[in-house]
Amino acid sequence: MSEERISYGIYSPGVLGVFIFAIVACFFLYLIFNNLVIRYIITIIILALAIIIGLIFYESSSPLRVKRSIILVEFAEPKENSVMLDVGTGRGLVAITLAKACKNCKVTGIDTWSPLSLSGVSGNTMENAQKNAEIEKVEHKVKFQQADARKLPFPDNTFDLVASHEVLDSIVVGRDKVLKEIYRVTKRGGKFVFSTALSKYILIRKCSKMGFKKFQSVRLGLREGAITYYVLCRK
Repeated sequence: MSEERISYGIYSPGVLGVFIFAIVACFFLYLIFNNLVIRYIITIIILALAIIIGLIFYESSSPLRVKRSIILVEFAEPKENSVMLDVGTGRGLVAITLAKACKNCKVTGIDTWSPLSLSGVSGNTMENAQKNAEIEKVEHKVKFQQADARKLPFPDNTFDLVASHEVLDSIVVGRDKVLKEIYRVTKRGGKFVFSTALSKYILIRKCSKMGFKKFQSVRLGLREGAITYYVLCRK
């Protein structure tokens, strides 16, 4: 299969749809009003929305997202024979990157794959994640299952490495429960790596309360397409 067929979707399709609708509505308002001041304001709004839409598509570009996932995995330094978990896997990008980083490993990617979410990515289904794993020829090392991160269906001390990329910031209700569950399923001496566009100290403080320790962080810049922190901690 060709690598060109790999697709990791477009970020926030629901939000993108709202912005596109807003541009269309503004355009009709522009046609209705003859007042130059109002037209000027509407034009500025349309340009601002167009810039936001452009940024969403830019952030959604697969090469850029693959690069960020590779940086995350290299920062985490997964070891051979590791058992790993990707929380909020979406279309499987981080789970697949983890699987490609080790010859012998097992990776589980979990998600709710909710069609009602305004965030996430387009085509966010388990079937598309499995398809991407097959295209990348790592389907024998990766499995996907539906699960709520606030109540992970795994025993205590199961995983050597847990990753959560571009997910924690979007969890408004139950973030502490997610972190508590991640701590529970991480093995003693295991690692948890996550990304955040928020102040890293907010999540570091929460992780510390859960029992994680030895924190390391690295900051991505505009060259990688986002001003984001990657944080690595140990249990």
